Amino acid sequence: MAWVHGRVAKKSSSTAIKMLERLLTSGFDKDVSLGLINSTISLNCKEDMFSTIDIGIIDLVKGNIEFIKNGAAPSYIKHRKHVEIIKSVSLPAGILDNVDLVVYDKDISDGDIIVMCSDGIIESNTEYNNKEVWLRDVLENIETDNVQKIADIIISEAIDNGYGVAKDDMTVFVIKVNEIK
Repeated sequence: MAWVHGRVAKKSSSTAIKMLERLLTSGFDKDVSLGLINSTISLNCKEDMFSTIDIGIIDLVKGNIEFIKNGAAPSYIKHRKHVEIIKSVSLPAGILDNVDLVVYDKDISDGDIIVMCSDGIIESNTEYNNKEVWLRDVLENIETDNVQKIADIIISEAIDNGYGVAKDDMTVFVIKVNEIK
């Protein structure tokens, strides 16, 4: 089994994102859309290569976020008093013919910070047995709500874990919920 990485991963990710965007804006249901993406990845892979899917759909009217995670690194919601970990329990796209989507529906409030990242961030820490816990601990100790500063701190901590060297791709996405309607 090989994981998609480097230029191949970038191309695969870009294709999946464009395809998902087109399907959703054309009115396709998210389950159907992700099933089609999984089938496309399965059919187009000449080798045993797989791709993770990590999607967050925010509804500011209902005050919730739906995470759709297939083999993806954990995501986090930094609430005022605690940090919640949303952990994927499903396999990456392309492994199975049929994708069993796992949707995590979480309530969000004004001021919540949502963090999604690549496995390179999570896997950078070798001191914790539960690798997702170290990032939760970092987030609990961050006092700023500036999303750029939070992203910079996370990247810096992940690179520090590798003694100043990024050993894998390290992508982090941070968003602050400003107004639930």
